[in-house]
Amino acid sequence: MLNPRLFAIAAISALLPFPGLLPEPVVAREPFSPGLQKQLFVDDHAIEKKENLALRVGQARKLGVVLKPTLPTDFQTGKVHEGPDGGAGYEFGESAFCWFFSPHWDSDRKLFRLWYMASKRPGSALAYAESKDGITWTKPLISRDGKSNLVNWESDVPILREKRSRGLVEIGLDGVTVNIDAGVPWGHPEKYKVAFYPNRGGQDCRTRLGYSADGINWKFYNKGLPVTGRAADFSNQLFWDPPNKRYLLICREDFAAGGGVGELRGVRIMEHTGGNDIKGRPTAWKTLTKFVLDDPDKTMVPGTRVPERQIHTLPIWYYEGIYFALTDVLTATNRPVPVGKQDFHKRHEKGVWEFYMAPSRDAVQFDFSAAAYPRKTLVPRGPNGSFDKDCARPPMNIITHKDEHWIYYLATNERWGARKWDARLGLAKLRLDGFFYLEAARKPGTLITKPFKLQGSGIEVNVDAKKGWVKLELVDEKNNVISGLSSRHEGVDQLRLRPAWKLSSLNGKTVKLKLTLQDAKLYAFGFIDQ
Repeated sequence: MLNPRLFAIAAISALLPFPGLLPEPVVAREPFSPGLQKQLFVDDHAIEKKENLALRVGQARKLGVVLKPTLPTDFQTGKVHEGPDGGAGYEFGESAFCWFFSPHWDSDRKLFRLWYMASKRPGSALAYAESKDGITWTKPLISRDGKSNLVNWESDVPILREKRSRGLVEIGLDGVTVNIDAGVPWGHPEKYKVAFYPNRGGQDCRTRLGYSADGINWKFYNKGLPVTGRAADFSNQLFWDPPNKRYLLICREDFAAGGGVGELRGVRIMEHTGGNDIKGRPTAWKTLTKFVLDDPDKTMVPGTRVPERQIHTLPIWYYEGIYFALTDVLTATNRPVPVGKQDFHKRHEKGVWEFYMAPSRDAVQFDFSAAAYPRKTLVPRGPNGSFDKDCARPPMNIITHKDEHWIYYLATNERWGARKWDARLGLAKLRLDGFFYLEAARKPGTLITKPFKLQGSGIEVNVDAKKGWVKLELVDEKNNVISGLSSRHEGVDQLRLRPAWKLSSLNGKTVKLKLTLQDAKLYAFGFIDQ
């Protein structure tokens, strides 16, 4: 199991307003029972013994820009123009194009669909785009007036601002993400769900929720009123937890509130306690955990007692039995870039965003030690002069399509506090199951799983041994090879290597899997019915 000492749950207690607020987590220890679930190598959960194998972090290959601002609503000025967008002030501050964005593969419509924050202009709300191939995107003019790609709301909800009342939609939606809910069938009136807070310059950072049958026409939960306390500028996410059949709400926790230089940014994960009836009980949320990034680098923002490296957003994505936190880390700074002093060529190291994969088996305790702490990014920022030299921020959702992981990311060519930059949506791709893997070099490495009761008639292994070899063996509890269940493969690179084993007669028997490899990378294994 994941080592609780590796988790950033009670991090930086001296900096918290209430030291000792976060208890030491308790890690449940369960027997290893793979069943027909693919097993990823994100930790030692499945492993009894391993030798000469190193855990590595995968890195996606970048394909370039796939979407940029093109409509008036995409720009802070409200006018289409070339060059950096944004300027001084908040409502017309830094370009917010795709600042928060949610890409999905819609299996019902066989279409790539994208919901994104268009700008921080009043009324910018939530924009929509779609694509047949995930590369070339269109922005359908779906708004009621036929002039923009902004989604439609059944009605606006008044909210007090200054001396007059304005609506949530009129003000605009910030921190906004969309989820296609796997917990309800297609055609359900709440199939699509949205979480956001009002774009009010930090005056009201409490999470609101909404729902839709088609992703285009939306209604508010709770009459548009908040369902949380302060949540702040964050990727508010309403997440369906498949194995536990519950809704989680991920939002910001401000340990040192107020925003800006002195802000200590953290994460709050909440569980719905109202029988999954969000419409009937929209405020029934209980906090499961809250934490900050306990990065070993203790560098502080000059003039403050808060660390430079902080979690800026934390979208959660579920894949093959693992919750992955797409950990968006901001290297904070107290030096805003004056307007007119931007540097669109130099690659900076302060005031920049990068993101890392952090696995979890319970959606509460996440391991930042393998990727975030040692700075092993999933999508690296680009070099001097590139469109993504200073920012690579994560999507709300990773799309697994055609045996690859499609990772869209927000890219900018200037820093936090610059107020002006080119914002683009980039695309990167990763080998199936390639977020973490075990590698053996010239010296052969060996892995033996914990004992388990076999289920299935065959086995699949995701392995890259094109320059070496891999040997698969099924063994008994004393590590003796079971007759006929040993197979060696040289020069292979397969996502689903299937040795010609017939395992049906062993179903229900206690066995182990032994893997030996040289000059090879091991990504996953799983037992299957064939």
